Amino acid sequence: MVGFPPWLGSNWFNLVQTLGVVGTLLFAGIGLHREAKAKEVENVLKLAERHRDLWAGFKGNKELERIFKTDLDLAQNPPTIAESEFLNIVIVHFQTGWWVAGSGGMTKLEEMKLDVSGFFSLPLPRDVWERTKKFRNRRFVRFVESALKLNVTAA
Repeated sequence: MVGFPPWLGSNWFNLVQTLGVVGTLLFAGIGLHREAKAKEVENVLKLAERHRDLWAGFKGNKELERIFKTDLDLAQNPPTIAESEFLNIVIVHFQTGWWVAGSGGMTKLEEMKLDVSGFFSLPLPRDVWERTKKFRNRRFVRFVESALKLNVTAA
């Protein structure tokens, strides 16, 4: 007898074992994918919480009220220590968001470019950026510089 039934009769255990291994790998892959998605959501939520906390520290702080002004003469009135410190924290926050977006996060890099372009087109953020970019991740610097070429004005 030649065909499938005789083969199955002598190899049924190998077939069941192979199906078990393939099934286990399949379910493990599905579990890892779900875990990765949950971790991504968790990271975005943590980033949003940090964003809220960062800007809550800005709100009502008289030392930081010049940050969004467009008509500053920085030669006459350079950034204060408080402004520089806050803006450095904002830059690190942008870099964290860039990293999350670049690693497949929910925010897309192209969407983020608009925020970066608008924020760093302001005089104070731009000044602090120019003075500190040499200390930043080179790929992040390229990202910000490409965003600045968009010439989006901050609202």
